[in-house]
Amino acid sequence: MTHAPVVLAMIVKNSWSRCGDILLRVLSSSLQIPYHTLVLVDDGDDETSRVVDKWCAEHGRELYLTRSRLYGYHRPTRATARQTAIDIFLESFSEEWLMFLDDDAVLNEGWWQWLEENRVLEDERVGEVWGINWDSDPSRERFLKVFGIDLRDYLVRKFEERGGTHDTLYRRAAIEGVRIPPELHVYEDAWLHFYVKCHGWRSVVNPVGVTHYHPLSNLKSEMEKMEVAIQAALRYGICEYEYAEVLRSTISRGALAYLSLLRPVLGFVPMLLVCARCYGVWKGLVEAAKRQYLKLWFRWKVLRFARGVERIPDVCEVMGGGVGG
Repeated sequence: MTHAPVVLAMIVKNSWSRCGDILLRVLSSSLQIPYHTLVLVDDGDDETSRVVDKWCAEHGRELYLTRSRLYGYHRPTRATARQTAIDIFLESFSEEWLMFLDDDAVLNEGWWQWLEENRVLEDERVGEVWGINWDSDPSRERFLKVFGIDLRDYLVRKFEERGGTHDTLYRRAAIEGVRIPPELHVYEDAWLHFYVKCHGWRSVVNPVGVTHYHPLSNLKSEMEKMEVAIQAALRYGICEYEYAEVLRSTISRGALAYLSLLRPVLGFVPMLLVCARCYGVWKGLVEAAKRQYLKLWFRWKVLRFARGVERIPDVCEVMGGGVGG
């Protein structure tokens, strides 16, 4: 086998059906990365693995195809798939770096070149390199601009709060021993990020990044993600800033926190004005209603889940790591 410094990994589920030709663009963009083997953890039932196998054969890449190990859980999740890719990398390969790439994240030209020019991987303190997940659609940038928020700063802050595996390199030593809770179908990337951080490794942001083609999400999927976010915060200490603010306020105020349910209602008109400015009147009305409803629903769920909870735990304490050398 030809030695390369990187093993590439993708976790997928019906990606060909969901992403179509974007998946092929993702694979083609990966050719700038010096890897020989692609580890594909496919928990779907469509043509994805056959499409990827054909692409690998045409481009001189070896495919290591598998399904999730379940780790005692009752079904495959993003966490079991991510952990499976890590374990296969540690067990079966000697390369120094594992790179995750999402099925809807096209690497922008110059991703690897930026690493080489800045000699990032020569720094032995670096355990994680993440590329900014630039949106393919300008809607979020327009929305943030109304509030005077720079998109780049926002995306980097979100990575610092919850990690991301859109296009992320991990040093072998930095992920040895990691065990992602299998129920984390969302925030498994956050667990991985904080595991590296809490054990003293340095994270680097690659500004070249990817162009991220977000699949359209519906109200149900957004609510499911928010519910997992509450559980991840209360159990593991993984919490994004806007969620943490609501959680801490609810925990500290007790019964008075029920008054916070009024905030999304009172905030509908200001949000409508912002959304109408960004998306137009009718689309803005729908977007404003969706945003405020999700805020209201989230606060209601927090009131239920946080009952009797004294504080959000420290994520590094949960993981048993100590920030330092």
